[in-house]
Amino acid sequence: MLNRKEIAVMRVIYDLCSKNNDSGIIADDFIIQSTPEKFKLTASKVDTILNQLEYDGYFECTKSERNGETVNVVTLKQKGKAFKRELIQRRRELINTTVWRVVFAALGAVVALVVNKILNSL
Repeated sequence: MLNRKEIAVMRVIYDLCSKNNDSGIIADDFIIQSTPEKFKLTASKVDTILNQLEYDGYFECTKSERNGETVNVVTLKQKGKAFKRELIQRRRELINTTVWRVVFAALGAVVALVVNKILNSL
């Protein structure tokens, strides 16, 4: 399961690669600028996250030089192509879990009230 920083980086990569036939060239600076500032990403953190995502099978990443700047050549794998669907499923699962918790909490409250009424009437 991906953490929030990994999800933010993967969204940037997925958006870029989905527009360019499942591959693209992306600089670390672009990733840092495209993610929310609350994550406070640095170039070393971005490299670490990219390595973790590559190891998890989302894409293949190769470092390269372009105009004196280090860039990442990224090609999405099958798991990376299914990233949007994974996010939708995760959201659906979260909503489902929340609904069930509310239902059981309400059911527990009703049972507690009924038991309380029965015991008070004795």
